[in-house]
Amino acid sequence: MKKFAFVMLLLLVFSSFAFAKQFYSSNFENETIGKPPSGWELGFAGAGNGKVIADPLNPNNKIFAHTDLAKDKARHDVGGSIWVVGDANMTDYIVEYDAYFPEDFYIGVLFRFIDSKQFYLLDRRVGNPTTFDFWKHSNGNWTNITAGAKYDAVPKLWYRFRLVVKGDSFEAYVKSAADSKPFDKPFITGKDATYKAGKFGLYGLIYVDNVVIGETVNDLVITSVAPKGKLATTWGEIK
Repeated sequence: MKKFAFVMLLLLVFSSFAFAKQFYSSNFENETIGKPPSGWELGFAGAGNGKVIADPLNPNNKIFAHTDLAKDKARHDVGGSIWVVGDANMTDYIVEYDAYFPEDFYIGVLFRFIDSKQFYLLDRRVGNPTTFDFWKHSNGNWTNITAGAKYDAVPKLWYRFRLVVKGDSFEAYVKSAADSKPFDKPFITGKDATYKAGKFGLYGLIYVDNVVIGETVNDLVITSVAPKGKLATTWGEIK
């Protein structure tokens, strides 16, 4: 009887893995410098060029620069492009990514992106220290969901983020990209029921690396071959 119960438990565990899904993963090492990375598309074709570049802190590392415009010209609300990735039908998902903020400005990532008029934004705000907000964009109107979450993300350093989107709730975690310890607790949470599904995207003057999107933490595996010093791990192992 105990053996039967153990077998059933294993079947449940492995079946849960089988039904989970990874939507995207890349560390951009297989991409071409000067071109947009494969898998990404324009969610809004505005000004600026998104392309793979050398990491400002490590020229041997490739990253994705969302724009080549100045900080005050790069955001979508002043005409900047939006690049997105993933499945338009993604509902509940987890995104992990490294973020680099070249300048001190309003910079962020998008989730449940439907089109250029309908999406959520996790936004880095200007301040001392910096804070983060959750926003909803709907047909040109902005609604603040959560404001003033404290985390001092100073420019020209790499940070590791985890964004969890589940049902009507969402939360984000952050730490230094050099920190190998697991994420602690979310530094910002929000709740809104307007948008049910959509892609992941970037907003403004932001650089990203080691991007992975999955249904569960166990799906967060960077699949590209990594050079020395590059992230190459299963995030479920250090959750």
